[in-house]
Amino acid sequence: MRRRVLVVLMIYSTIVVLALSVPLAVLVGRERAQRFGENRAAAATFFAELSSREDESGVPRLRESVQRYDNLYDEGIAVLDRTGRARASSGLDLERPDVQQAIAGALRNQRGDVPSHVLPWSQSSVLIAAPVGGGTQVDGAVIIDASTATARQDVAVAWSIITVGALLILATVAAIAAALSRWVVRPLTALSTRVHSFGDTFHDRLPVEAAPSTTRAASVGPPEVRELSSAFDAMARDVEAATTAQRRLVADTAHALRNPLAALRIRLDVLGMRVPDAATESHLRTTAEVDRLSAVVDDLLVLAAAEMPTRQDTTGCDVGATIVDRVEFWSSTIAVAGIDAQVEEPDDADNHVAALPEDDLIRILDALLSNTTKYAGTGSVVQIGHRASEDGITIWVSDTGPGVPADELPMIADRFFRASSAQGAGTGLGLAIVHALTERAGGHLQVSVRRPSGLRIELRLPRIVS
Repeated sequence: MRRRVLVVLMIYSTIVVLALSVPLAVLVGRERAQRFGENRAAAATFFAELSSREDESGVPRLRESVQRYDNLYDEGIAVLDRTGRARASSGLDLERPDVQQAIAGALRNQRGDVPSHVLPWSQSSVLIAAPVGGGTQVDGAVIIDASTATARQDVAVAWSIITVGALLILATVAAIAAALSRWVVRPLTALSTRVHSFGDTFHDRLPVEAAPSTTRAASVGPPEVRELSSAFDAMARDVEAATTAQRRLVADTAHALRNPLAALRIRLDVLGMRVPDAATESHLRTTAEVDRLSAVVDDLLVLAAAEMPTRQDTTGCDVGATIVDRVEFWSSTIAVAGIDAQVEEPDDADNHVAALPEDDLIRILDALLSNTTKYAGTGSVVQIGHRASEDGITIWVSDTGPGVPADELPMIADRFFRASSAQGAGTGLGLAIVHALTERAGGHLQVSVRRPSGLRIELRLPRIVS
């Protein structure tokens, strides 16, 4: 990733530097060509005016001026009359085709073209032509074979300076980009190292049978991102393996305790027939404690099963029929608790949900109705209902009991948590089981306060398995 960041920054910087340097170099060539053309045009105009002022007696002086110009600038020059005959010439071959063409144009009152720009590889000389005379009358012509060596050298020097400056800018940008890319990538590298360190330590502490598979999915992207992605995949497998091992430990422990507790309960029942009256109360307390432990063990086994992945071939269940069946099953217990149960049936006949097996919905309703009979209190009203929508079904159970304090609602589905308003026996695992079964089906559990008092529990379940 560092290399990619550096390449991107350098490409962008190179484009910016080129966008500034190339127009500047072109501007230098045009400016130097303009000065070159102005100087040579002024020289041609000078000799044209000098020729127009000199008669035949002044030709020697004209030839002397032409000779001096040639010696000074090493540029061939010729001054001609209107017939094309040379009045003065030095260093210029008048028989050259291009010279003849320039002479013909000048005698037609046409000035020679001056180059619009000068490049280091431009031609070595340019013919500058100027007519002699004024207005429409042409009395002759001045031809200068102007050398572009100095102009080309000036442009080459200017371009060299621009190039060196651009390279210095790119070098500075490269140093800044290297530092910036290192600064950007350093957190990823450090995070990857920490994840690897955590994963190695975590993996060493896992049991051999819980160790994650070494097969990794192919990662894409820069090397640092691929390394971090692989490290996160390994850590996720480690955490999943540890969670699986924890669930297995809970299930195995609960299963191992179940039979001894059952045997202990039988022995307590047998012993109860021989317990003297003075020890009857202690015997009853011991029996109640064993029953509470047995209930905890049973709930732990159910919770462990609820946290395991569900089968993908489940046929689902009819929510309405299952609700009616479980309310009828709990009707006697609800009546003994002094609670009025009301079942709300929706108008929609499509109550089937494929994402939740019927056994899981039975466990959910049993846990919710069990909590209601324990904590709602005598004289309260409990409402059980459901409603269907296009993407799922919502099931709710609400009561008018004492409810749960608002600050304890976020913890109500935690394992072994019991609200401060809860009275009577309980394991604190009922809503944890409901939450696990709901999430396994791809649903969502929401617990809220019912006004003016009571508790409302909603389960939103998808219709199909995700």
